[in-house]
Amino acid sequence: MAADAPDALPTGPHRAGRDPLRLGLLAGSLLCLLLVGLAHPSVAAPPLGPAGWVPHLPDLPLGGWVVVALQVAGYALGAAALLRGLRVPSRLDIPWAAWAIVGGLVLLTVPYGTADHTNYAAYGHILVEGGDPWVTTPQDFGPDRITSAVQPPWEDTPSVYGPVATGLMGLSALVGGELPRQVVWVWQVLVVAAWLLGRALLLRLTGDRESVDTWWTGNVLVLGAGVLGAHVDLLATTALVGALLATRVRGVPGALLAGALAGVAASTKITAGVVVLVLAWLYLRRDMEISSAEELRAADPHTSAKGVGAVARGVGSSAKGAAARVVAVVLAGLAVAVPLHLWAGPNVFGQLLTASDGVSYASPWRAVYTVLDLGVAEPSARAWVARASAVLCVVLAIVLWRRLPGTDSGPQRLLLVLVTAYALGAAYVLPWYALPMWAALAWWVADGGRAPRLLTALVVQGAVVAIGYVPGRVRIPEDMATVTLAWRMVVVPLVTAIVWLLVLRPARRPGRGRRGSARG
Repeated sequence: MAADAPDALPTGPHRAGRDPLRLGLLAGSLLCLLLVGLAHPSVAAPPLGPAGWVPHLPDLPLGGWVVVALQVAGYALGAAALLRGLRVPSRLDIPWAAWAIVGGLVLLTVPYGTADHTNYAAYGHILVEGGDPWVTTPQDFGPDRITSAVQPPWEDTPSVYGPVATGLMGLSALVGGELPRQVVWVWQVLVVAAWLLGRALLLRLTGDRESVDTWWTGNVLVLGAGVLGAHVDLLATTALVGALLATRVRGVPGALLAGALAGVAASTKITAGVVVLVLAWLYLRRDMEISSAEELRAADPHTSAKGVGAVARGVGSSAKGAAARVVAVVLAGLAVAVPLHLWAGPNVFGQLLTASDGVSYASPWRAVYTVLDLGVAEPSARAWVARASAVLCVVLAIVLWRRLPGTDSGPQRLLLVLVTAYALGAAYVLPWYALPMWAALAWWVADGGRAPRLLTALVVQGAVVAIGYVPGRVRIPEDMATVTLAWRMVVVPLVTAIVWLLVLRPARRPGRGRRGSARG
């Protein structure tokens, strides 16, 4: 839908210009978040020890509440920049060089907002040293510089990540050596490269720089949670986008490439495997479009009997071609994922099952779990919540599919519906779990998708969740823990539940209320 792609969001008859306020909000957001990354160690960034050969700036001696204030300000300003872009059509017009500079600045910081990167380093170290990170915990492996840097609650937890992710952690450990900060920095290089590669792939996929830079490259909910937090989810999302772009290659070779990249995505993080459904839908829908065009040609009274026969053969050939491409996607995905998981061993699946029943404090499902836990055993309570949240995800997906504006049933719509339903409805909520949703939004908006109310709700909810995980470490002062946990356990679930209700509320009948109110 090239004509609808918002490469130039209109303001009257003219192309939208740059908005100084929007740019200022984004710049202020980036400055706040980069400053937090220079404060090491802090309540947001666990200690990583000496820098070794890692390029770095002097550590900023920022107090705990100053760090928290900068994090909150960074997310609030970044969310305000997104909302400003929704309200006032404008353009970012930020060149490649500027984003590369941002990536370089990120590499002068330490990851923060979580301690996940410390266990990434430990799992990679265990793998390189000949251990099994899906069985051996950092604590069990024995104390050394890298395993001793792991923060709670990960000291006694084996890897829950796929073989591709854990293999890249091993590469980071191999290159980084014996110093935790060096290992983490190599991992940061991979994450920043994936972020920039994600931009390049999305640009090729959409042809729309504005949508890509709004919802991916310059989205603080990607930059803060994904890039500056150095989360594995960003690598999985980039592989997912690569699988979608591979469908541009014609025929079965393109399907094989797409399937292989889907296998890489799923072997990085299992939830990224949703792209297989989107790939199958894309190929089948493409076949339906070809078949419809052929049927219209056959219905033309000027088409000869011979022509009708040729059309019928074309329709049959198209259907067979679509089926062949779907089979190629599945086989290629399995050809990548199965050997990788055989290499990782059966314990990788056990860890996935263990992680599947988690219920985070930031989810409305936590209240449901707490009530159930009063009457049934904890495993049963978790199992019931997992089932109920899966049902809600399905319901949210169905409602979103029906409510999104427009009648197009393309892969952009399907991907957005699936990943948004998961980001909103899952029982375990973390800010970086929404990264595939932001990539999907870039694709959908570039294809002409418009749903200002839904996008506003997603931005607000995403910012509230991100602030809920400020500062991010488990070991923080008691007064700070009281405030941050109150936000995480009360405000975040409440806002998420409100978004559920907004999505699930019955659509207004035409003619009642303001026009288009049910489209949000």
